[in-house]
Amino acid sequence: MKLFAHRGYSAQYPENTMEAFIQAYQKGFDGVETDVHMTKDGQLVLIHDETIDRTSDGKGYIQDYTYDELKRFSFSHGSAGYYPLPLLKDLLTFIQDKDFLVNIELKTDVIHYTELEEKVHQLVCQLGVEKKIYYSSFYLPSVLKMKSLYPQGYVGYLMEENYDKKYQELLKYHIGAFHPRYDFLNSQRIKQLKQHNILVASWTIPDFKEYQRLKELGVDILISNEYLR
Repeated sequence: MKLFAHRGYSAQYPENTMEAFIQAYQKGFDGVETDVHMTKDGQLVLIHDETIDRTSDGKGYIQDYTYDELKRFSFSHGSAGYYPLPLLKDLLTFIQDKDFLVNIELKTDVIHYTELEEKVHQLVCQLGVEKKIYYSSFYLPSVLKMKSLYPQGYVGYLMEENYDKKYQELLKYHIGAFHPRYDFLNSQRIKQLKQHNILVASWTIPDFKEYQRLKELGVDILISNEYLR
């Protein structure tokens, strides 16, 4: 069972910053989960929301800014100090020489960024870290596109509602990994998924009690803000 840091070690450091990713590695997580959007000038950046309002001292949509313009803001989520918005390239370069995994969530379910999947996978391949990357998305077309781009790799389907519908889509499209919110999982559902050889990753694990429950059920990857081991 692997433990991933949700948006980096976000319980202790500003989410989706290089500091949060570095500290997750140093703490002993097996990897990090992060989110990728695309700027006005086509740069791949790591941030959860479509806008910068919640996590920075600026306002507006990521897609309306160039990356140079975004450098003006601190993505500190209210913490002291300057935290620049990281590029996906920054994180992938950091893991190149490390035994450390990255779950890249393709944030295409609200804004359908043109060719984001191709750009992400191309960068991953350029940096030679394909075997360290897990892809996931709530948006089925992105899941299927990434499966076509990287048929031998890990591609997961995210969900926080409509479990039965998404479960049927998993089977229909032969998606090899499922990422449901933690409270949708029980022994019956885990057994069903395992019967179809579907890997299970769950988020965002709130406490040690849930960590133990899901670990005992046989969940493959647990994603948490806290280091729960």
